[in-house]
Formats: sequence, C-alpha cells, structure tokens
Amino acid sequence: MRHIRPLLIAATLTSGLLASATASAQTTLRYAVGFPTGAAPEAARIYAEAVKKHTNNSVSLRVYDLSLLNLAEMSSGLKQGLADIGYVLTPYSPAEFPHVNMASELSMLLALQNDPSGKAGMAFGGAMAEFVFNHCPECNVDYGKQNQVFTGTGASSPYMLLCTKPMRTLDDLKGARLRAGGAAWARWARQVGATPVSMPGNEIFEAMKQKVVECSIQSAPELSGLNLKEVTSDITPELPGGVFNGATTNINRDVWRKLTEEQRRGILRAGTVMGAQTTYRYFTYAKRDMEQAVAKGAKVHQASPEFLKTSRGAIEADLPNVGALYSKQHGVKRADELIAAMRPLITKWTKLVEPVNSAEALADLYWNEVYSKVDVKVHGVSQ
Repeated sequence: MRHIRPLLIAATLTSGLLASATASAQTTLRYAVGFPTGAAPEAARIYAEAVKKHTNNSVSLRVYDLSLLNLAEMSSGLKQGLADIGYVLTPYSPAEFPHVNMASELSMLLALQNDPSGKAGMAFGGAMAEFVFNHCPECNVDYGKQNQVFTGTGASSPYMLLCTKPMRTLDDLKGARLRAGGAAWARWARQVGATPVSMPGNEIFEAMKQKVVECSIQSAPELSGLNLKEVTSDITPELPGGVFNGATTNINRDVWRKLTEEQRRGILRAGTVMGAQTTYRYFTYAKRDMEQAVAKGAKVHQASPEFLKTSRGAIEADLPNVGALYSKQHGVKRADELIAAMRPLITKWTKLVEPVNSAEALADLYWNEVYSKVDVKVHGVSQ
C-alpha cells in the first residue's frame, strides 16, 4: 500500500497534465469571409468542418460572413489579428501582393487551351497553388510582410461576354463599351477594338439596362449573383476567357506559427476543400445560370474564327505587357521567369482536371498533387 499510493498520485498528476495539454491544444479560430451570400460563404461552412476533421478536432472555426471584416478590410484586418483566417482578395491590395496578382492575370492563357469543358477555374486553382508553393518564393514573402500565410485558393468559372446585343465578330465589338473587372480584361478589350469601362459590380445591372455599356465581361454565375439575366439578351461564352483567381484563404502568421505541425497539415488539407468547393460551385452555377438565361430568352452565340484568332493573338501579345507593368509599377524583378514558370502549369492542370466530376475529387487532386507535399516546418515559418 505504501508503494501504491505514490503511484496513484503520479498517475493522477500525469493524467491531469495530459488533459491540460489536450485542452490547451484545442482552439477556436475566427474565419472572416467577407461575402454575404454565394459560393464562398457556402464553401466556408464545409471548410470549417474540414478544419475540424483534419486537425483531429483540435481546431475549430467560427465563420463570419460579413460581420467581422468586409472584403476591403480583409487583408489589413488579418494582418492586425482582427481575424485568424481570412478570405483575402489580393487585387484589393495591388501593392501588397504584386507577385500573386501578376500570376492571376495569366489566367487569360486558359483561353489558349481549346478546352470547352468549363473546367478552366479548376485548372487554374491547381496551377496557382503549385505556383505559389513551389515556384514563387516572392509570393510567400509578400504574404509574410502582411503577417499572413497562404493556405489555399480556387477560381471562378470562365469569363465571357454577357451583352445586350449580339457579339459574334470583330465588327460587332468595335467601339463597344465593355465593363471590365480587371486589368487583363481591360487590355484585351482595347486590343480587340472595344472600350473598357470600370465600375463596381453593383452598378453593372443599371449600366446594361440603360445601355451605358453593351456588355459585361463576367463569369456566368453573375447572371444570377448580380441579376444580370434580367438585362442580358446575348452571350458569347468563348470570349474573352480567363478566370478570377484573386481569392486566397490565408491565416494570420502568428496564429500559424503557434499551431503544431499536424494542425498546419490539417489546415492545408482543409484548404484544398475550400478551394475545391468554391471552384466546383462556380462550375455548377455557371451551367445552371446559362440554362436559366436561355430559358428567359437569351441567345448564345459562337464567335467567328477571325474573332477567336484575333483574341488569342491579343492574349499572347499581352504577356510582355504583364511582366513589364508589374516590374515598373511594383518592382517585380523576375517577371519573365515567373511567367515562364506559370505557363506549363496551366497546360498541365488543364489535363489533370479532365476526369474531375465532384468537389471532393477536386480536393483530393489538389491534395495529392500539391498540398500534401508542402513542408509545414518551413512554409509560413521561415518566409
């Protein structure tokens, strides 16, 4: 009995210490999305479940759609620790994320792949992740300067011409005013003889209704998201191409460094879920909204061969402009080298996503090809 009592005390103390360690390892992180509705908030709920699952219940998320930080506040709020994880739109901060934004503009290269599947966003999400993790240390330095760590990304469905008149030929487009939501699309518009117009998303409906612009360069889900199906009579889905890829799931670097390696790996695994869920939802919503627009009377047009040839030539010709622009305005030093690294990734991923038929399959592909190979001892720690 004299020996048993000390052993019981020791066992009790050890058990208490283990319980304390387990409790201290469990944490709830604040995840700010910044969208009130749509693919991102819907995917965020599934992402939260994936974080819990892949960290063995040691990390949970509290999702804030719009109540914590809006899109414009997201990056600075995440940097300051107002949120622990954020859905960051890097184009909102051009000076802070020049390398990622430059790579995002290369999504126009998707239009050169001759891929009618509508899976361009899936391909670019994979290519972009591989680029950031493996080919662009500067991207991670940019994130580090903002006290953030990149953990995942996805992309929209392809951008197309949603119009109030047919746009089949270069003559149809000549002089037309096109709402362009990004620099790459604005340059494309000028190169094919149109006039780009910049305006916030919430003004597009009225601008098309009042014929202030003839078309909006958008992904098909905006037919419902911005209610453009009410003012869109003609659609040219082949042009101009490209996707929006400026959304990344980032974690506050101070928070990341406090996580165990197993938890970091789990966060990355969940990052594939967020990227895949968002991207696949855009893919399915694009099909749905095109069908709804056609049912309301919108006509879908094929671009003429001359129009397609000119468009693709304009995209190729614009590549040196992308590198020169970011070198001059944002001090990107390896622009041509980084662009050269991105091109084969787009071709590679266009082929990789061909058999994908679900968000789960896409997440698995992202994980197996890229995210599982990230060294969590180094990523976000040494940058």
